[in-house]
Amino acid sequence: MATYRVCKTFTVESGHMLSKHPERCKYPHGHTRTIEVVVAGDRLDANGMLVDFKALKLALSDYIERYDHSMAVNSNDPLLPSMKAIYPADAVIVFEDREPTTEAIARDIHDFVARTLEQGFKLDHYRIEPGQVRLERVRVWETPSSWAEYGV
Repeated sequence: MATYRVCKTFTVESGHMLSKHPERCKYPHGHTRTIEVVVAGDRLDANGMLVDFKALKLALSDYIERYDHSMAVNSNDPLLPSMKAIYPADAVIVFEDREPTTEAIARDIHDFVARTLEQGFKLDHYRIEPGQVRLERVRVWETPSSWAEYGV
């Protein structure tokens, strides 16, 4: 059976620190991250779409944009208490007992998107019905030549 796919892309300026990294990546640094969310389905809706791109944007953008101008940190990083004391709570994203690698960020976003698609979304006339589409993957670009993805 043929499958339709659509991709919604987001861009954030996102920092992280990899405390277990043997070189400079253990220090705070940032990336212009492009995040691709790919969903699929077998049928188009009454409007001839798999899902409205704007509905995807509205359903996902708040969660994804929390990465914008924030620093992702391992909960075990010795600098975390200092960072929490200096920066607002929403500027530090804590990854519990794991490094905030691009792979981990892709998984985090994937899990949120999967929950959202299962529950459905509605805002004004924009909607995603529960089970309307299935999540195939989330790909997070760390640089123009390097990405990590999580998905089926």
